[in-house]
Formats: sequence, C-alpha cells, structure tokens
Amino acid sequence: MVNVHFLGVRGSTPCADSRFSQYGGHTSCVLVEADGGIFIFDAGSGIVNASALALQLPSRECHLFFSHVHLDHIMGFPFFAPLWFKDYTVNIHAGSLAKYGGIKDFFTRTLAEPLFPVPFAAFPGNIKCKDFTPGHVHKFGNVRIDTFRLNHPNGAVAYKLTCNGKSMCYVTDHEHGEGSNREGLVEFIRGTDVFIYDSSYSDDNYPKFKGWGHSTWQEALRLGDDAGVVKTAIFHHDPLNTDDKMSVIERHVGEFSSRGFVSRQGMVITI
Repeated sequence: MVNVHFLGVRGSTPCADSRFSQYGGHTSCVLVEADGGIFIFDAGSGIVNASALALQLPSRECHLFFSHVHLDHIMGFPFFAPLWFKDYTVNIHAGSLAKYGGIKDFFTRTLAEPLFPVPFAAFPGNIKCKDFTPGHVHKFGNVRIDTFRLNHPNGAVAYKLTCNGKSMCYVTDHEHGEGSNREGLVEFIRGTDVFIYDSSYSDDNYPKFKGWGHSTWQEALRLGDDAGVVKTAIFHHDPLNTDDKMSVIERHVGEFSSRGFVSRQGMVITI
C-alpha cells in the first residue's frame, strides 16, 4: 500500500484562525509512505506534522523533495524534528537550484543570522544534499520517483512516485498556458492514482494573476480527465479562500468531474 498524507494544503501564507479550520491552514507538505520508507514533498509549515511519523521509522532515514524553495515551501524546514537528531539521515533533493548554487548552498546562505540563529552547518542531523536536473529518475528499492520541469518563476519540479504499480503525482506551483508544456505534463501524469495539482485560482479570477506561476482547479480537472488519472486533488489553496469559499469550490468540483476532490489538511489516502 501507498499512503498519501496531506500535511499542508495552502499556498503563499499559513492561515491560523477559525475561518480556515475545516480545510487547514498549513502551507505545502505531502508525505508518502511507500515500501517501508517515507518520502516528503516540500517543507511548508505542514512539515512540522511529519516529524512524528518520520521519527518512528526504524531505519532513521527519510527523503525530502523540494518542488522549489519559495518561502511558503520551506518555512517549516528548520522545525522538522529529524534534522535535530544525530542518528537520523535526511536526504534532501532539489531540481530547481542549479543556477543558484544548489540546495546546500541555498540553505547555508538562508539559514543563517539574522534570519535563523542556528547555521545550517550546525544542524545535528546527518543531512545529505543532492541536486538533480528535471527529467532525472530516482530509485529507492521498489520506489521510483520521476521528475518533470514546471512553469513557475525561478523554476519548479513535479514528482511522480510509483511503488508496486501504485502512483502519486505531486504537481504544484505551475502555470498552465503558454510555456507550460501541457502535452508533456499530461503524459507525465497519465494513469496515476492520485494527481495533486496547484489549484490556487479559478478560471474566473485567473486572468488577474496571469504570470504569477499558478493554475486553476478547473485546469486540474481537465488535466486529470485528459490523462485518465483515477483521482485529482485540488491543492495549494489561496489563503484568501475561507472554509465558506472552499466549500463552494468543493461543490463545483463535484459537479465538474467525478474524479476530483478538494484536499484537506490531515487527509490520508491509501492507494
């Protein structure tokens, strides 16, 4: 079995008050349990809730993949508990930072005073930083992770995790339309069991945000239908979308496609 945990489903900023309690306020983080291991996608504020599961692993090792390193996708990183245990190995993978010096250099420059009191090099955990070029295929036992370049300012990467015939695609911070290589993305996600997609906007309000690097819930469902996916997860919710607004979107999603659902913080899907 492959278990997909939605630990953070917001984009841009966390949302903390009661108007966001039903769908959740943490920013992007999805954890996948597969083949006895843990694979985490992005380190938004939701990654704090990945700590307990990760620390239970007998192997004391996990893999963390970044779509990119904009603030909402890294803000929880230094608070991920395994980073603070000497006997724990955290493998960090990034595919959008080649022209910026790589993921290790990025965190060395970022996690430093005055932004953060503990230098990245001083974290007790056994941290291994690995950069790759989009298109690279990662293999870990029975787990295969394919990668795909996305259309987003400063670059971003999509992931497809496959294990024993079960699959999950994590595709966030991507703008459809010109320059998006839609045909390639459709092939990348084709037939997947759970397709998680950046749905910050709707087709109605998207024109106001064109060029910001995000997509719509309608495009998520169109992509899912075109690629024959089993289920499409609406993800990376606009922080202005309260529970009331999200419930309206959820109703429309159900009317638009039987394959779609709106992701909620704390949701777990077993494939």
